[in-house]
Amino acid sequence: MDTFTELRQLADDLTELGDNATAELVRQATDRFMAWKFEAGEELLKRALQELRKHEHELPRSPYFTPASRQSRKAG
Repeated sequence: MDTFTELRQLADDLTELGDNATAELVRQATDRFMAWKFEAGEELLKRALQELRKHEHELPRSPYFTPASRQSRKAG
């Protein structure tokens, strides 16, 4: 059982015991954290896509063919 499921269960248990105020606070805190977690993940995905788009026009780089290896061949 994950943490959010346990927190939902806690809120349900509190409601059954008649502590509706605390149950509502637990639900609100869980909802806010889930919204923040989603927004943070969405922001990371946006940044990753922006980085990918920046480099789309570049050709893939091979670790075997670098400018340093070209210079050493010219010198020899």
